[in-house]
Amino acid sequence: MTRRRSDHNIRCRSGSTVARTRRCRMPNIGDVARHLGVSRSTVSYALSGKRSISSEMKARVQAAVRELEFYPSASGRALATARTNTLALLAPMAENATPEVALQFVSGVVQSARSFGYDILLVTGEEAFTSIDRLDRARQVDGFVILDVEDSDPRVLALQENGAACVLVGMPEGVTDLDRVDLDWREAGTSLLEALAGAGHRHVGLVGAPSVAYDLGMTYAARFRDGVAAAAQRMQVRVTEVPAHNDFFETIATIRALLETEAGITGLVIQHEAAVAPVFSALKTAGYEVPRDYSVVGMSIDKLGFQFAPPTSGIVNSSTEITRQAVSLLIERLEDPALEARSILISPEYRDLATVAPPRPTA
Repeated sequence: MTRRRSDHNIRCRSGSTVARTRRCRMPNIGDVARHLGVSRSTVSYALSGKRSISSEMKARVQAAVRELEFYPSASGRALATARTNTLALLAPMAENATPEVALQFVSGVVQSARSFGYDILLVTGEEAFTSIDRLDRARQVDGFVILDVEDSDPRVLALQENGAACVLVGMPEGVTDLDRVDLDWREAGTSLLEALAGAGHRHVGLVGAPSVAYDLGMTYAARFRDGVAAAAQRMQVRVTEVPAHNDFFETIATIRALLETEAGITGLVIQHEAAVAPVFSALKTAGYEVPRDYSVVGMSIDKLGFQFAPPTSGIVNSSTEITRQAVSLLIERLEDPALEARSILISPEYRDLATVAPPRPTA
């Protein structure tokens, strides 16, 4: 009598008994979903934490993962699918970049990708856009994360031409056909100016982005300045702007010159995260105290802003949240290429850390 093969449980080499068809194979996310009677997306959300899932469902998913011995690693997923389970991260890391800030975003992308079981191929250099076609044609990566996006960015044009899955961290003017995510820099500028104006300041100094950021058309720089300008006009505040510098001592010299030539300034708005430390240094060495003599608000990058003394009232440009959203958008794009392009602006949250006070009465 010939014994028929069946689709019942069989014991794999590891010794665990799991549902298999014909032969033992690596379980995938679909197996976990079928085992629980839920959708693949529910399992994905429970594992990645990118959407709100009940504690009960998370526990069920984790139990099923252990039972089925599902390992959402890059190598394991690559064997079970036609994908490489690798994402390319294009980060120019140009000479004018602030390394501390850039590395926060690179680290955020790496950690977010890892939570989805993806590896990261880091592509640096200002000519990084030339790598897009090569990597895509060779099927070395599944998609692209683009940092430091500029208006008229050649990398964006390359992505639009070859149709590769991608997400932009930035909002280039006129681009509506690609997924994009960024902090709402216009609203951030508005919020910081309002914090000073609300305390009674009528002449403030804006320590903006380095001049090269405007020259290159970095998408965040002009939007922040526009937000400051709109709020200043509405609240009748005079704004005197100077550029920040990536060099610590150049920024100190710029701040000293600003305060000497504009004696009516009583508050400072700092856009460039790396300028926070030299601004406080310039004020301290000149004998000024914050907020007794000058009120200060500014942008900071995640934990970096709290390394300065005193910590600065203002807005955290959360690289963790931005990169999490960016990688989530890209993974969703890979799962469903037919999705319409999405644009996410992350609302800024103002934190009061006691560096703002009413201006001192003039003698």
